Amino acid sequence: MAALTVASTLVVAACGNNGKPDASDAGGAGAANGSPITILATSAVNSNLASLPQFFDVAQAYAKAVNAKGGVGGHPLRITTCDNQASPNPTVACARQATSDKAVAVVGFAIVSPAYLKLLSDAKIPWVPGVARSPLEFTDSNSFPVTIGSDFSKVGGVALAAKAGCKTVSVITNSNFVAQAKQLRRLAKAQDITMKIVTYPSNASDAAPYVSQLKGSECLLIGDTSDQFTAQLGVALAQSGVKFDQIIGQPTLTSELVSKNPVVWEGALIASTVTDKKAPEWSKFDAAVKEYVTTDQSKHPAQQAQPTWVSMAVITNALREMVGQHKKVTAVGLQTELKTTKVADSDGTGPMLNFMQTSPVPGSPRLFAPEIGISAVKDGAVVPAFDGQYYNIQPFLMGQKNTNMFFRPGS
Repeated sequence: MAALTVASTLVVAACGNNGKPDASDAGGAGAANGSPITILATSAVNSNLASLPQFFDVAQAYAKAVNAKGGVGGHPLRITTCDNQASPNPTVACARQATSDKAVAVVGFAIVSPAYLKLLSDAKIPWVPGVARSPLEFTDSNSFPVTIGSDFSKVGGVALAAKAGCKTVSVITNSNFVAQAKQLRRLAKAQDITMKIVTYPSNASDAAPYVSQLKGSECLLIGDTSDQFTAQLGVALAQSGVKFDQIIGQPTLTSELVSKNPVVWEGALIASTVTDKKAPEWSKFDAAVKEYVTTDQSKHPAQQAQPTWVSMAVITNALREMVGQHKKVTAVGLQTELKTTKVADSDGTGPMLNFMQTSPVPGSPRLFAPEIGISAVKDGAVVPAFDGQYYNIQPFLMGQKNTNMFFRPGS
């Protein structure tokens, strides 16, 4: 549980495009032509710590795909963006922009501050993060997290280590995320697992020096690592011949990356907070990305921003309910709709959410999706593992050690 409630070193930030919106307009046959519904997408782009324009890309692609089919009851979705520069003060500017843009909701990636959430709360603009990372997001009544993102994937990784019978685990992580790794170590200790933390600097150009530090553990857990470093790690592991009983990766361990060193990654397990990428529910995502996203996918893969697609689906389905009931579409109206629905639907791309039901996990009453999906590397590709279902690891988060209990199908 502690791993869920640790603030990241990233803090999100300033408004991009000189404060001017980057709108996703209606287009194509049957395009929506009513008054637009604005949603602000926020992400870190111009930052030394993270560059994640794919969160904008995915929100815009979702809106364009919806608008091409008539929008929401004839109303086009309009996406405005606010660039996060990993700077605390400009985070608040994004909330101010959401107010000035008259956004009905804010989506994307942000490590939030009290001031940021207060501004959104005062404006009655719901924060619907695809990737929730800070303690505030699990307690603030105006926060509606649809997944727990990479932090929760790593918590799922510890659960997978326990299920695999690992007694010693090495975790490799970027040095900027030591706090998160230490929280994972506390979680591992509760499962009688000894965890060693190995860090690398953001400017590391070679993973080989760190592989020797990983030796001596039964299992390897990949923590907060960039795509580039994970690829380097695969090369270094292949060259060193270092073996582990089990490698546990993150969703960034894609089939493309695996294919570069298939022997190293064969049999690795991957915890994720969204439905497996190959599930049919993601066909609309794949089509929208192919048609509308022009960002270099090798540098900024849209797959990493899948949780934002989940957020957009949850919001859009709530808006459809409002329009269908002839309710006025406003931020406060959407906030009320989310707070009073027992079934927040993401079109099957994530678990069904009940924003009315609080979580029993201490300190995290707004933990709505304590579930993971599990993939595995088989024959050089990432495929669904076990039966392809979600697994509810809430008992694990509450300190229980019965692996058969916390690996049971979720919603």
